[in-house]
Amino acid sequence: MQKLILFFCFLFFSTVLFCQAGFPYQDIKLEKPSDYKETEPMALSAANFLLTSAFVEKDAGRTGAIQFLSNWMTGTKEFNFYLKGRFSDISSDRDLLGLYIAAMAKFCLENKSESVNPMHVDLNASKIVLAYCDDSKNNFKLKKKHRKILETNQTVQ
Repeated sequence: MQKLILFFCFLFFSTVLFCQAGFPYQDIKLEKPSDYKETEPMALSAANFLLTSAFVEKDAGRTGAIQFLSNWMTGTKEFNFYLKGRFSDISSDRDLLGLYIAAMAKFCLENKSESVNPMHVDLNASKIVLAYCDDSKNNFKLKKKHRKILETNQTVQ
């Protein structure tokens, strides 16, 4: 009887812990310029989450993180993101675009002095995405045409 009670307690607590695994990115308010600066650690956390967890096509946690990063990137005045070039070339693949957004944010937040050159950000974001895609445990299948786009060398000005 004690083992049965212990089993149900374990089952209950593991379910509760599993439900709390995702971060509620949709609850983060980005209304005034200071909000964007204050949420930089959360943006880095969202980018790291996307770039370190295995790809799952329909995952609410990943979707929330990508939406938060997209909103954060469009509103921040601290960084300039180059939304042409590779970004527009891969925009037909939403899943890849989400990884690319995360890579851009990650590089900028971890390398603030180097993020002033949008072409440099573009190049390094490509490297981060390629490293993610090349790791088989991430379960992300990169199309050949997108690999070619990401591998294309662009000169950093």
